[in-house]
Amino acid sequence: MIHESYYWRNELIHISEKINKKIKVQKSWSDSKFAKFEKNIMFGFYIIRKLMEANKLTNKIGSTKFNLKVYENSGRKVTLMNNHRFDENYELEKSKVAKRDLKFLINQFVHSYVFVPVISIVDEKVLKSMENENLTEDEIAEIYEDSEKELTGIFVNTDANKNDFLFEIDINSIIEIFKKVGECNVTRVEMKFNPKKGDYDTIQFDGENEISEETKAMIDKLEKE
Repeated sequence: MIHESYYWRNELIHISEKINKKIKVQKSWSDSKFAKFEKNIMFGFYIIRKLMEANKLTNKIGSTKFNLKVYENSGRKVTLMNNHRFDENYELEKSKVAKRDLKFLINQFVHSYVFVPVISIVDEKVLKSMENENLTEDEIAEIYEDSEKELTGIFVNTDANKNDFLFEIDINSIIEIFKKVGECNVTRVEMKFNPKKGDYDTIQFDGENEISEETKAMIDKLEKE
């Protein structure tokens, strides 16, 4: 159980800043760089999960729904041997937009089967030139490698839904989620006993209450120890 949420929420703010710095892609990611990115995303959603379970997150944020792209499975069974073949496993040309709540997103990342950053070319002219049917695979790969690119999202799904869908979540949505949760300060809680589960149902609200300068100084001191 999380007692003081400040430290956890503050870590989310730091993670959102780290992710934001990765949007501009200068060169191909090394295994180390990918691992750091994956760790930040996983840890960020784990923090949100623990905050929700500890009633340290407002119901308003917890129930907010976010847009994501959904690609249906093409009829192939997805396994460890072919899970990287997205263009064969899923209908990538036929995406649909769906809304899912925070719990759904948390489950996709915490229990992810597929987890792949989407790095896209930002120059429309270059994208158009790659449609030339006379280009070889090596030529297309070279154009992609030399082009200006950005981290635009993440492909993700779980073992439970890998044979049904692949989801693409915009990277800016993830940054927004981490910031919103990081800045969320629960100031009031309403509780009602639920006899069926033998515990209390709660509703959390935020407010404009600011942390006092004295408290901020104490927190800074504790963090340096």
